[in-house]
Amino acid sequence: MMRVAVTISIHQHTDQPRDFLQHTYVPYLEPLGLIPILVPNIIADPVAYVRALDVQGFVLTGGGDVAPERYGEADSGTETESISPARDSTEYHLLEFAVERSLPVVGICRGMQMINVFFGGSLIQDIPSQLRSPIRHDGNPSHALAITDARFAQVLQADRIEVNSFHHQGVTADRLAPELDSFALSEIDGVIEGVAHQRCPVLGVQWHPERPTPSRETDLRLLRHFLKEGAFWQNHP
Repeated sequence: MMRVAVTISIHQHTDQPRDFLQHTYVPYLEPLGLIPILVPNIIADPVAYVRALDVQGFVLTGGGDVAPERYGEADSGTETESISPARDSTEYHLLEFAVERSLPVVGICRGMQMINVFFGGSLIQDIPSQLRSPIRHDGNPSHALAITDARFAQVLQADRIEVNSFHHQGVTADRLAPELDSFALSEIDGVIEGVAHQRCPVLGVQWHPERPTPSRETDLRLLRHFLKEGAFWQNHP
């Protein structure tokens, strides 16, 4: 079993803010041999916390938007949702720790976006208004992706997959961090839905593998291969 630090969302539109995690994550992670360790967003030193618990990997979960200031843009004001500086800061510190120690990181939805921003990329703040995509990414039952990296196509045993979709922000080629490679693409509108770091064991997917999805079997294959073997980075030059 592998202990993984799992970041969590903040419900802050109340006089009693609270951290929370949707119930879909734990039943998804446990069969993968992972012991989820939840990381509070207001803890004074998140790095000391995960070090004391001897975590061996990280899962950055979905949730509200990353603050645009993190990637050098002004907040559009009308389209961003549930921004939490506390969560942004917690995840930044954890990513620094993970990268420094070559610990595996998996980012889901917002988690993938945070990975992109951390490594110097930026985000489309609102796909419907800025990209005019014919695909409804926020709440769409499913849509097709092309697997554009041969390594991932081999692991997934597919060059196209159907995924769920629950996001209104996203990454395109012109906003992708220099150290990240895309491996999954929504070809119709150019939204990148899977990224991997070129040297570090860092992986991000824009869809939600922990929720009902037509890609469940390929998702499990990808995560098992990544977490238990680290095969994408073992022989990297």
